[in-house]
Amino acid sequence: MKSLHSFPNRHSVKDVLLVVSVIFSLASLSRAGEERKIAFRTLCLEQIGGIEKVVMPNADGGKGTEIPLYTDISPVVQGVFKSNEASFYIEKTGPDGKPMLELVGKAPIGKSDRQLFLFLPGEKGEGNPVYQVRSFDDDTGTFGMGVIRAINLAPVPVRYVISGATTPEIPPGKYAQFPHSKRVNDYNMYPVVVEFRSATGEWVKGQSVSWKATARRREIVMTLVDSQFKQPTVRMYTDFPPWMERAPEGQQP
Repeated sequence: MKSLHSFPNRHSVKDVLLVVSVIFSLASLSRAGEERKIAFRTLCLEQIGGIEKVVMPNADGGKGTEIPLYTDISPVVQGVFKSNEASFYIEKTGPDGKPMLELVGKAPIGKSDRQLFLFLPGEKGEGNPVYQVRSFDDDTGTFGMGVIRAINLAPVPVRYVISGATTPEIPPGKYAQFPHSKRVNDYNMYPVVVEFRSATGEWVKGQSVSWKATARRREIVMTLVDSQFKQPTVRMYTDFPPWMERAPEGQQP
């Protein structure tokens, strides 16, 4: 018969249980950390190669949710990604005649649980994905109502002259956010000039328009150089986040 000293005391049992609990907790956190569940929207600047939709792989690596690529801001899609990187595919027929997935674009996921994925023409060259994908935090805490998000896709710096005041220049591939001007007319409109810096260092007018100041929506402005005509181009997308609307009971926009 074993003596009482052969059995662990209550303190040691608690210690063992605590260690086991910590191990299981860390394992759960590790598994959870491998996945990102996010609500996202897409915006495709230009559909390439006739690709009008992409798919997310399912848990088995096969074809999952289909995502149409709109040339405007899409509805909200709920998705789970296996890592902190969002990857998008198309379904093709493999050499063996069976369906397979081919990568057409990927991007690191931002901090927010709401994302906007911007699909741009990919870099030319064999082996490069068809689309270059950029991600932006889409929650209203990061990108608030009444705010302009200016994304510079041009290969040169750009700047905005808003009601006569000039913003800091935005480098290629970067973006800036700023509120509407408070210097407006009776119709809440104000003048805006978008300028691109030329190779000689001079600022060239790319667009001269009037914007409406409002706190009821957001604006996404993209500056780029037209690939065909090599001319400065400005595209503006008015955005009212659908989750700001009242959703039907039991549904999440």
